[in-house]
Amino acid sequence: MNSSLFDRALEKGARCERLTREEAFALAEAITPQRLHRLGEAALANRQTRFGDKASYVFNVQINPTNICGSGCTFCNYAASKNAPHAYVLTEAEIFDKIDRLSPTEVHIVGGLNQIWPYARNLELVRGLRQRFPDVHIKCYTAVEIEYFAKTSGLTESTVLDQLKAAGMDAMPGGGAEIFSERLYQKHWKNKTSPENWVRIHQMAHGKGIPTNATMLFGFGDTWTERIEHLLILRRAQEVTGGFAYFIPLPFQPGAGNFIAKGPTPLETLAVLAIARLVLDNLPHLKSYWPMTGLATGAAGLSWGADDMDGTISEERIAHLAGAATPVGLAREMMAETIRMAGFTPLERDGVFTFQGGAA
Repeated sequence: MNSSLFDRALEKGARCERLTREEAFALAEAITPQRLHRLGEAALANRQTRFGDKASYVFNVQINPTNICGSGCTFCNYAASKNAPHAYVLTEAEIFDKIDRLSPTEVHIVGGLNQIWPYARNLELVRGLRQRFPDVHIKCYTAVEIEYFAKTSGLTESTVLDQLKAAGMDAMPGGGAEIFSERLYQKHWKNKTSPENWVRIHQMAHGKGIPTNATMLFGFGDTWTERIEHLLILRRAQEVTGGFAYFIPLPFQPGAGNFIAKGPTPLETLAVLAIARLVLDNLPHLKSYWPMTGLATGAAGLSWGADDMDGTISEERIAHLAGAATPVGLAREMMAETIRMAGFTPLERDGVFTFQGGAA
C-alpha cells in the first residue's frame, strides 16, 4: 500500500488537477474507513471549486416504449419475451399523452431490442415529439440501440445518428456501457454492444454535435481495477471528442433470483462517486443517480463529488423492474427539498444546463 502515492492523488484531485494512471489506481487501493473519509473530503473540495454549493436537477420523464428485448443480458430483470407476464408495449398516443399531461423539461427514451418498436417507428416517435413539444429536450437511445437500429435497418450507424438528429434528438443517454471489461462482457452481455463499440458510437455522436452521457455499472463481480480502467478509458475518449456531458455510476440492482444476492453498499457507492470526481477531471458533471442508489445515498453523493441528482424521472421502469427500492417519481418540490436537506442550493436546469431564472 503506497501511502505517499495515495496522499499525492488526493491533494491533486482536491485541486482539480489531472491524476496520473498510477495515482488513479492508488485511490482504490486498500480503502480503509480512514481512507474512505479522506476520499470524500477531497472529492467535496473538488466539487466545491467547480460548483460551490449548487446542486442541479431536471424535471424529466423517462419513456421506455417496450421492455421486450432479445439481448439476453444476465443481469437484467427489465427485459421480457413477448409472452412474459411483465411484458408491455406502449403506443405513441400513450407516450404523447403522458408528456402532454406532465409537461416535462426533458424526455429520456430508452427501450429494448425488438422489432415491435423497430427503427422506423422510433425515428417517427422522435419526429412526433419534436413537432408536438418543440421546446422539450429529447435525450434518446443508447449506443446499444443505435447499433441495433443500424443492423436491422440496413443503414450505417452514422446515418442513423444523422436521421435521429434531424428528427429532433438533442442528446444520447449513456446506458449500455456496463463496465469496460472484456472478461465481464463475454460473461454477461456478449450479445450486445462491446465496450469498444460503445465508445466508438459515442465519439461518432460527439463528432456530429450530439452530446452524450457516460455510465458505469458496478457491483456485479467487477473489480476496483476494472472500475478505474473504465474511468481512464472515458477520460481518454473525452480528450479526443469532448462530448461527454455527465458521468453516472450505476450500482447494480440484483433483483429477485439474480446471480448476486446483494448490490454494492452505500459506502461503496459513495467511494465510486468520489474516485470518479477525482479521476474524471475533463468530464463536466457527475450525477448521483438516486433511482438506483436510493434517495438518502443519492443526496449524500452531493458531498462526495456529485453536482447533479438527475431528475424527477416520472415512471422510470428499468431500475424498478430490477428491484430498486426507491420512489418511482419525485415532485419538483421534494427534489429541491432533498437537495437543501443535504446542505446544498438546488437549481432546476434544462437538458443543456440553462437554469430557471438565468445562469447559475
